[in-house]
Amino acid sequence: MVHGGTFSGVNANRIRFLTLAVCLGVPLIVACSDIVEPPLPADAEIFSPPPVYSTWWNMTQACSALSGSLAAVTWYKTNEVVHDTHSGDVIAGYWVSSSNRIVLTTSVMMDGGIVRHEMLHALLRRGGHPRAQFLGNCGGTVECDRACVDDAGPYPAPPETPIVGTADSIEITLDVEPNTPARNIDEGRFSLTVLARNRTARWLAVSPAAGTDPQRTFSFDVNGDYGATAGDLGAIDPSQTIFAPHETKRQVFDLMIGDYPIGGQLLPGNYVARGGFAGWWIGNGSFVISP
Repeated sequence: MVHGGTFSGVNANRIRFLTLAVCLGVPLIVACSDIVEPPLPADAEIFSPPPVYSTWWNMTQACSALSGSLAAVTWYKTNEVVHDTHSGDVIAGYWVSSSNRIVLTTSVMMDGGIVRHEMLHALLRRGGHPRAQFLGNCGGTVECDRACVDDAGPYPAPPETPIVGTADSIEITLDVEPNTPARNIDEGRFSLTVLARNRTARWLAVSPAAGTDPQRTFSFDVNGDYGATAGDLGAIDPSQTIFAPHETKRQVFDLMIGDYPIGGQLLPGNYVARGGFAGWWIGNGSFVISP
């Protein structure tokens, strides 16, 4: 049985990379249904997961507290436009429970958030989008667009009215993995994770900095002598803006080492990174990309 809820895609209003972008010719969404397993696309080809898939699998295991075998998943790629056979919507890919296979359109094969979304389905061994996993434990690690949010069900109201705080109410930190990215690690793919922690013992809503879109959540920018990239996210669910007492939220931004300092590619060298939430930014942090 295929679960349409395992289909994943990028919602253009959800994430905006300023210099590192994937532009698709059709909108890709998440659909949700229990339907008969569709035939593979005519041009579908099995592919071996690239090295970074092991890293992404480990990240998804860690956030979900689930374990499973990446080797047990069969991966297919297709150049065809894929449709949810239940709704007819264009989709980026899907996971099939009966055969434990994941089918991805070639345009999203290296989109970490989408791939980890499908990995989470494979670890859960079910379709649908349990809120506790897709917007809770693995929120910010896996992509969850509007259809995914809708399928997760309504946001449960906090037990108390959140206080309104600003920069002093949150602690923002950065994590680069691996610590020193290099071309020979995951073929030059690495992640910058921005973490925001509620410093208070109260439920908290962060008031945006002056001039900031009120729906903005996480932001980052990276600058160096050999490249620059930046991006930000807009909230589509209250869970992305309201913090439980002492809660830490995170957002993974997937980056890559390239050959030219254009299109968001970063070359070996020294870099300064910043992370932000609701327009409030931390000071600069530095990291090195090894030759």
